[in-house]
Amino acid sequence: MTSDQNSIYLQKLRSALDDIDPQAINIIKRLKEANFDAYIVGGAIRDLLVGLKPKDFDIATNALPNEVKKKVSYSFIIGRRFKLVHARRGDKIFEIATYRREAKAEELSSEVMIDLPFVEENFFGNIEEDSFRRDFTVNAIFYDPVTEDLVDHCGGLNDIASQTLRVIGNPTERIKEDPIRILRAIRLSQKLSFQIASTLREAIHQNAVEIQRGVLPRRREEWIKFFRLANIESALWDLFDLDIFKYVLPTLHELFLNEPQREEFLFYIRRLPSIGFDFNDPVEIFAAIIYSYLLATHEHFLKINIHNLSDDKKFQNFCKDELGVFKAEQISIEITIQHIHGLTKKESYLTKGERRQKAFLNNPHFNLALKLGLLSGELTASDFDFWMSEKQRQSSEDPTPKT
Repeated sequence: MTSDQNSIYLQKLRSALDDIDPQAINIIKRLKEANFDAYIVGGAIRDLLVGLKPKDFDIATNALPNEVKKKVSYSFIIGRRFKLVHARRGDKIFEIATYRREAKAEELSSEVMIDLPFVEENFFGNIEEDSFRRDFTVNAIFYDPVTEDLVDHCGGLNDIASQTLRVIGNPTERIKEDPIRILRAIRLSQKLSFQIASTLREAIHQNAVEIQRGVLPRRREEWIKFFRLANIESALWDLFDLDIFKYVLPTLHELFLNEPQREEFLFYIRRLPSIGFDFNDPVEIFAAIIYSYLLATHEHFLKINIHNLSDDKKFQNFCKDELGVFKAEQISIEITIQHIHGLTKKESYLTKGERRQKAFLNNPHFNLALKLGLLSGELTASDFDFWMSEKQRQSSEDPTPKT
């Protein structure tokens, strides 16, 4: 990266200063006042440089966890394997990590260290050593908003310029070290509209089976983030083309091999953004995906017998073991699907008394059932207007609570 290019990126960060949480800047100032280094690092800087607004601001420092805890108010140390400091500011948590380095073989084999759990995760180092321990080059850019110091030891700025997602180190080794990086690479490339470096893409394809070693809770977390992507269809194709579906979402792999079912499924997926699903709610995310799958694999929504799904091992495996849906979430989704039928019977609703109407409108599954009904076509725009008018009428008739 030339000095001119570096200046361009510094100017971008100056322009985006209002998008940096002032609480993160205050934490950095507090650490620097105590003569420590402190930088915003990772996804926040990456997103700022590509024109996205970050949600989280992670901080890296040469201060040890106990030193951070002493200097930063309302902070506490977490983790056994990887000790971090969390600083609470209102309803936000800022993660503060001490620079790490790779442990040397002789350190790990020493009599003192050999019996200590997770010791390999807690060898502290300098900023350069910490850079090379990170996953992707674009996530290893450090920025100090106080001094405007921009640090890039891994070529992340070059990869941002060329819109390339590249892993730090040997791609195969890094994938085997943590197979969830396969999902992160595909998701980040789609989020940023970057191309995956050819060596990384080849390593993903050749080592796709490794993703089975990724624990289900972490895969679930990635699926939720995948389904929040603006270009989810493209991301799904990448997962299929690189054989990821085959090993961890075989139900969708089978669906994608069936062209009519695949096109039906993708038809519903394309409709999700326009219907207004709450993608901050995992239940709504999983409900949309599961119902799209059911609609694609049944000739008509009327042929979906929700009562039989509890005995359908393939469906149960899809929800529980592939997507990682919690039992309570799945029960809620199944009840919601049952509720759609009631929304198609406006005449029956109108014959009910006021109390029963109110109970129907206030059912906790009402709003999501309405969205799923619009998704499938069971409900029309006219139906939607009717139910929204009823909700508004019921709300306006409720007496205002006394204060």
